[in-house]
Amino acid sequence: MIGIDLLYVKGIEEWKQSAQCFDLTRWTISNEQRHSMEVLLDQRMTKLGAFWQAFPDQPRAQKRWRKKGLTTMDQWIKETDLPLFDEMNQEVAELFREITFSFLRDVRSFDRKLSMADAMQALRNVWIIAILQCLFEKKVGYHQAMFAYSMLYPYTDNFLDDELRSLSEKQAFNKWLNARLHGVISQPHNDHEQKIDRLVEMIEEQFPRTVYPQVYESLYAIQNAQMDSLRQQDGERLLSDEELLAISYHKGGTSVIVDGALIDGSLNEQELAFCMRYGFMLQLGDDLQDAYIDRIHHHQTIVSMYPKGCYDPLVRKLLQYVDDICTDFNSANRSLIDFVAQNCRFLIFASLFQKNAVTISDSLRKEALACLPVSLAFIHDKKEDWSFFECEEDSWKRLDVLLQ
Repeated sequence: MIGIDLLYVKGIEEWKQSAQCFDLTRWTISNEQRHSMEVLLDQRMTKLGAFWQAFPDQPRAQKRWRKKGLTTMDQWIKETDLPLFDEMNQEVAELFREITFSFLRDVRSFDRKLSMADAMQALRNVWIIAILQCLFEKKVGYHQAMFAYSMLYPYTDNFLDDELRSLSEKQAFNKWLNARLHGVISQPHNDHEQKIDRLVEMIEEQFPRTVYPQVYESLYAIQNAQMDSLRQQDGERLLSDEELLAISYHKGGTSVIVDGALIDGSLNEQELAFCMRYGFMLQLGDDLQDAYIDRIHHHQTIVSMYPKGCYDPLVRKLLQYVDDICTDFNSANRSLIDFVAQNCRFLIFASLFQKNAVTISDSLRKEALACLPVSLAFIHDKKEDWSFFECEEDSWKRLDVLLQ
């Protein structure tokens, strides 16, 4: 048995006891380093933009365009010196490329109507699985169950988050999905459910229920957490801090436990604990980014229901929590665990400077700015220059050629 309840009890207590981080200077990036990063990133994005815009109409020319793009990509993989990837070695970078390309090919084969945003949402989960593979030293690569579970995100999460769907619709859908995850085969009611039915079938084909019970225990756990999280939306009553913490920990933690279980079908005690903590960490990071929208839609989360005023204590607590769980994890690949911690911090810092961000003190703002790999001015100045991906139809057309 997975022991979700025990992990939950330990994890909640761990979060409550976590201190606040008052020393961000260890992550400070000097102005010289930041300038070098900006120069390198600008060069890369300028080159990528020129390549992207030079997409030819003729099939033979498209083959040459593809070859040039793949060659450049291979070169960049060997030079993992960008700020978001400077802790990632070449082996891990190549695994990410292999998994990314394989996943996107499957996306296009499975549903060509899926939006770019939804595909990227699912891809993010595939990347988490890739990270866990390396951390747990399980070099499995890519298989259809990873694809299937990651694709369940846009088909289930987005349905449950849709403001145009009634609570009764969401409850009925959850009831059908819960039965399907438990192996109950019934006729899907529509194309949406038919796609989900096929995705669950892919998991069953990869991991037979009688041989890999942990896979299905984890799927039941995340589904129960998803059903419970509807209380954040129903508006029937104001949820307590304890309830919001429980929902976030269950939802975030169990989602990554499934990621871990889907690598090869099982997880040991240390891997389970890390997945639970990592998932909760990512959930809080997402809630921090979504706080403004959640407040507008009256969705209750730890962040959106945080007492009005300064968010410094919560942000500092989350930064310390990230540091603690990554330091405590016993992995031979310290560079990769440093990569995980670094990118979680970047996620937190970036959320503090987005439009309608949560309120923080001037002192924390100054400290966080000093930890950003590039300046806010640089991002603002380059935003329009990097808008060449915005036309979804054109982007898919080019990606289809690269994925051949």
